[in-house]
Amino acid sequence: MKKALFLVLTFAIVIFCSVSAHTGPDFSGTWALDVNKSDAGIKNPAAEAKMQKVVLVIKQTATKLTIQRSTGDVADNLDGSESVNSLPGGGQSKTKMRWAGDALVSKTTSNSGGMEATSTDVRSLSANGKEMMLKVSTKMPSGERKQTLIYNKQ
Repeated sequence: MKKALFLVLTFAIVIFCSVSAHTGPDFSGTWALDVNKSDAGIKNPAAEAKMQKVVLVIKQTATKLTIQRSTGDVADNLDGSESVNSLPGGGQSKTKMRWAGDALVSKTTSNSGGMEATSTDVRSLSANGKEMMLKVSTKMPSGERKQTLIYNKQ
C-alpha cells in the first residue's frame, strides 16, 4: 500500500513540475509589422502611415519577455506574476502573462493621463516561426478596439 501511494505521489509531482515549467515557442527576434496583412482596427490614414514603420525587438528567456519598441521598452514575467512598466508620457501598466498551449496570453491594465485601459493580447507563431500574430482587444472609456497584427521575422 505504501509503495502504491509513493508511486502515485511521485507521478503527481512529475506531472505538476512538467506543467508548471511549460514554455512555449521562442518569440525572440526582430519583427516588422506587415500592414497589408494586419487589421489595426483604425481607419485613420496618418495612423496607418505610422504603423508601416513598427518594428519590435523581442528577447525571451525562460522567465522574461522583453520588447523594445519606439514607444518604450517593456519587460514582462512569463510565470504569471505581475510586471509593472512605465508608459511614455507618464503612467504605468501592470501585466500578467501566461502560456495557453503555444500561445502567450497577457492581460494588461494601464493608466496614463487619467485614462484607464485594459487589454488582452494573444501572441502566437506560425508553424515555420517566420510570422507572429498578435490579437489585441483593448477596452477604454471610449469603447473597445480589436486588432489583428501580423509581424514578419527579419
